[in-house]
Amino acid sequence: MHRLILTALACLSLAACKDKAAADPLELLGLNMEWTVREIAGSPVPEGVKVTLLRPEPGMIAGSSGCNRYTGPAKLENGKIHIGALAGTRMMCPDPQMAAETAFHSTIGRTTGARLADGTLELTDDAGAALIRAVK
Repeated sequence: MHRLILTALACLSLAACKDKAAADPLELLGLNMEWTVREIAGSPVPEGVKVTLLRPEPGMIAGSSGCNRYTGPAKLENGKIHIGALAGTRMMCPDPQMAAETAFHSTIGRTTGARLADGTLELTDDAGAALIRAVK
């Protein structure tokens, strides 16, 4: 009888964890786990340019946008990811870095969802199209 109760409690506990993870797609980023962006709006990040994404704490994202560091709010609103205005440093860099940075900043604000596909983090839009692809 005790074994049956423990099994039922374990199943309920796992189901609760599954529902929680599915309820907030930002949790896919993990905490303090750096993701390297490989693609922005269907174009690869240029070789030698590093764009990163991490979640330093719940409700925040941060990283490198190719040239500068950024940070800003990211939360779930009405079942969709909402990324607020990003603050960052203001250095100038060579064209490939600046182009990647411009693409990143103009794309990430359209994010409304996230999913993992074969180990790749995909930030998606309302239609489910991948806007940004990143790997650990």
